[in-house]
Amino acid sequence: MAKVLVVDDDQSVREVLVQTLQDAGFEADAEAGGRRALTALCRATAQDEPYDAMVLDIIMPGVDGWQVLEAIRSNPLWQDMPVLVISGLVNGAGEVARVSDYDSFFVEKSGNFVDVIKTALGRLVNAA
Repeated sequence: MAKVLVVDDDQSVREVLVQTLQDAGFEADAEAGGRRALTALCRATAQDEPYDAMVLDIIMPGVDGWQVLEAIRSNPLWQDMPVLVISGLVNGAGEVARVSDYDSFFVEKSGNFVDVIKTALGRLVNAA
């Protein structure tokens, strides 16, 4: 069972994503912000139970998603972990291009984004 960390400052988004991912057979944990997410990554790695993937909101107070993504990609223990970046605020192609610079994938928070995330994670985790 793949282990996924959901990081979003919106509690309702966290709850919906965690429940949907658990229903789809993933082990899913959630954190409310970037600093807590990095702590969770460190803890899971130290316990030899690393996360297989992450769903990461970009716009968060304090340590934002860009800072988390930079930390992930600069750490050899995490740099290959699939990351699905989510945001309700899309600034056009520039934002999507910035995400792809980090070898990550962008999903806009709209419509059926939860189903898109579930399907994408299934494919990414199985491909890894």
